[in-house]
Amino acid sequence: MEPKTQPAAPAGALRFSAAALPAPDRVGIWREEFGQRFVRLDMETLDDAPLHYDASFQFLGDTSVGVGDISAISCARTRPLIADGNDDIVFLIPETGVVRVEQGQVDETLGPGDGLVRCSSEIGRTRSRAGRFVTLSLPVRRLAERVADVDRLVVTVVPRQNDALGLLAGYCRMMMARDAPLGDGTGHVAREHLLDLAALAIGANRDAWHVARNRGLRAARRAQARAAIRRNATDPGYRMADLAASMHASESYVRKLLAEDGATFSALLLEARLERARDRLADPRRRAMQIGQIALDCGFGDISYFNRCFARRFGQTPTDMRRAE
Repeated sequence: MEPKTQPAAPAGALRFSAAALPAPDRVGIWREEFGQRFVRLDMETLDDAPLHYDASFQFLGDTSVGVGDISAISCARTRPLIADGNDDIVFLIPETGVVRVEQGQVDETLGPGDGLVRCSSEIGRTRSRAGRFVTLSLPVRRLAERVADVDRLVVTVVPRQNDALGLLAGYCRMMMARDAPLGDGTGHVAREHLLDLAALAIGANRDAWHVARNRGLRAARRAQARAAIRRNATDPGYRMADLAASMHASESYVRKLLAEDGATFSALLLEARLERARDRLADPRRRAMQIGQIALDCGFGDISYFNRCFARRFGQTPTDMRRAE
């Protein structure tokens, strides 16, 4: 799950699933076509269980992000493979799995939430148990602008207690949850945010630290706030105080953070509830459920208010939308 990125690669998205390969040749094709040719890794399965490899990638020019569920595998940059000249810095974050890294004199094991930083130009191997992983490939020249002594990043372990690492993983998940690839303008901004957060997690230099704190870190915190609002939208008692407490921040800080995008807590909460109600009204499995009950289940306490907000947002009443489905 470490995609090699080319400097001139266009923005775009890709999903690869080993399940789409013919069963008799699945492992061989996965190793040769996906492993050797695409991610430029010598890949092997580590147990007798059927191969499972389902990964999605976002390409942002010279930077890429991948998220995937995989079975137990080994991934190696061998001497023949490093001849490709790829010197990207790879950031691997296991979300549910465990990774053992063997590179030079380093032999360490990472658990869920930890981060592994390694250089693609060095020979090394990772052995991963089955799980879900986040991977970033970052251009070394861009990271060198932000990180002091980038040459030390032959292999580095970032502990899960690192706040910037957690925000980096969350920002990657937010990006990968999008329904469409990031466009050129949005992709450029997202790439800068990823580099900022990676630098903060690793150790940004003094000049880059202030920029990264005010750009990438704040963007990740806004994404964290928005995700928390969507996650808790069905709770009718959810308040700004709850959001601030979950972020270990003051309410005024969170208000200012959201305002940077022209948003407010109440508007985002209402939007999340309305979208959830719309989805449930369109769900044939809930056809027999009363509209009032759907409104209550989505966090609304007043049915009349729900009807007014729904009509204003979607241009038709909940009843009309259900009839149209």
